[in-house]
Amino acid sequence: MMNTSLLQKSGLATLQVAQILAGLEPGDRIPTVTELSEQCEMARGNIQIALNNLKQNHVIRLESHGQNGTIATEIDYVAMAQYCSNTGLTCVMPMPYGLRYEGLASGLYEELNQKGVTGAIAFMRGSGYRLNCVEEGRFHLCVMSQLAFEHYVQEGKDIQLIAAFGPQSYVEQHRVFVRPDFKGDWQNCKVGVDASSVDQEMLTRFCFADKPVQYVPIIYSQLVPFLHSGVIDAGVWSAICCGGAWDAIDPYAPGWPAEAGKSRIPSGRRLACRKSDNITAQLVRKILSVERVDHIQQQVMRKQIIPRY
Repeated sequence: MMNTSLLQKSGLATLQVAQILAGLEPGDRIPTVTELSEQCEMARGNIQIALNNLKQNHVIRLESHGQNGTIATEIDYVAMAQYCSNTGLTCVMPMPYGLRYEGLASGLYEELNQKGVTGAIAFMRGSGYRLNCVEEGRFHLCVMSQLAFEHYVQEGKDIQLIAAFGPQSYVEQHRVFVRPDFKGDWQNCKVGVDASSVDQEMLTRFCFADKPVQYVPIIYSQLVPFLHSGVIDAGVWSAICCGGAWDAIDPYAPGWPAEAGKSRIPSGRRLACRKSDNITAQLVRKILSVERVDHIQQQVMRKQIIPRY
């Protein structure tokens, strides 16, 4: 529940100042009261009260260095999140296709539920949709591929990196799938593309760039039934998403080099939040261990533990 004192004007100033100071590391110079007043668009008196609130609640320790400014000698990011009522975290990630995704969800769930923090996991298809929800404040965190994260950074989206996981921790590989009776004629071949997924769209357009195909809008989770029904002739997606359909759908078209279906792009996963949400970013960086998430994911994939999310 929101700290009721933060509903006052000086309390709102405290929230804004906390977000700014959460972006610093111990030893950094903090902005002056005048600078904070301008950034927060608050009166200097409220800014001074905000700094006093954070000091009195042992969130930060400040040390004056005269003309060199004021240094944050200590910052307790967990205490800051608790004081600002920001310890109930929500994370949105891809739909849990297969044990690799279930392992990821389990690892994140375990790591986000410790040290007085509570975390909940939600699922949503499409990295674009997930990012929009985080930008709108509906979720604190989102999971996406390294490729999608780099794409959104280049677009200037309101996003910052919290944790990076290793290669093939997100998707083992992508493949080109075709309908069972496909004979290899690419002229006007209907290829499914999901514009809500940066990975699927970029990979699809890369793989078929030199072929005279038609792109058909689809939802990537429907790729296999669309291949069976003839809505599309071919498509690209991860092997785990197609699951047991491999016996009915050819993973490669006739004459297509085997390596062409494998992903040659970064396949690690990224955990991100809003660029302006420094409290969430620093809190999660302090409590989350990449190694523990990976360990739990591997245990789930080896069926040593039951998925829990």
